[in-house]
Amino acid sequence: MQYLLLSLLITLSFECFADFNRNLRWSLDASARLNHNKAIDNTSRIYALGIDIHKVFNRSSGDMGYGVGQVYYTKLSNQIPVPFLFDSKDDGDFIIREAHLNYTDTANWFPNVRIGHFTMPFGLEESIDTNGRLLDYHHGKNLGTKLDWGLSLNKVTENVEYNVSYTLGGKDKAKSVNGSYAVTGRIGTLSHHDFIMGFSFYRAEIDGINRKRLAIDWQYYWQTWGLLAELALGEDDKQAMQWQQEKYALLELNKTALHEQLKVYGQVIFTDKEFQKNTEKLVNIGLSYQISTQLEFSLSGRIQLNTPEVGKKQQLTRIQIRYRY
Repeated sequence: MQYLLLSLLITLSFECFADFNRNLRWSLDASARLNHNKAIDNTSRIYALGIDIHKVFNRSSGDMGYGVGQVYYTKLSNQIPVPFLFDSKDDGDFIIREAHLNYTDTANWFPNVRIGHFTMPFGLEESIDTNGRLLDYHHGKNLGTKLDWGLSLNKVTENVEYNVSYTLGGKDKAKSVNGSYAVTGRIGTLSHHDFIMGFSFYRAEIDGINRKRLAIDWQYYWQTWGLLAELALGEDDKQAMQWQQEKYALLELNKTALHEQLKVYGQVIFTDKEFQKNTEKLVNIGLSYQISTQLEFSLSGRIQLNTPEVGKKQQLTRIQIRYRY
């Protein structure tokens, strides 16, 4: 069923509109990523090749909505730990990232309706797209998944924008798995302003783990500088099926060069869990350089400041080359 929506998007485009190329954008997207995890002395690679489609549907009275479809063949090479989508460290498979339709031809007071596989509307990730990039806001780690199949109601009004979703909790599967589900939502100020603030909530059962979250996020941009923050408070029952308090905070300072080709960022991330004695403290520094309109180079390094109770400090270096045509 995961591929049904993407097929429907393409089929409807041909059947409902005489000129399929009108209001259609598509790109071939290829990337190669090198990862060195010093904590476990492991070097791995991830290769991805896919297609990214964005189609606006319209009729004589105006736009009806839009569809997004992203399908990638992804190949692992000695990847440890193995992502949940794969069976082994050298596995390869077709992966759906975003695949959804958003109907927008509604009354001013009525929300848009989105259906499909989309990023869950929570925190900074709601207004900053990190799919296929090294830049990350730990969305999946905090919520149990980054993308899920389901339905959302969303709208951008004169003063605020909101997005509330009910998803099935199957992550890559378009079904509920052992009663899984997720209710997610964010309401915030307009994302094109220099100062943005949002409030999010989350209640879910995914992979047999119950999670509750409330969060606040904000972004402030001044000339070529950006200051971003996110604070999430909640609890989950990962430990012995008992509710445990959990806190998560992220602070980011970034700088974009005047020609907008180079972006440098630094993040400090804190995770405080009731069952752990020490707060986990991470520093993540990265950059991205747009060599040309198609070619991008990215680099990031992550290090854990405190010594964990079990295992070694996290030390991860990643390099990525990405080409979009």
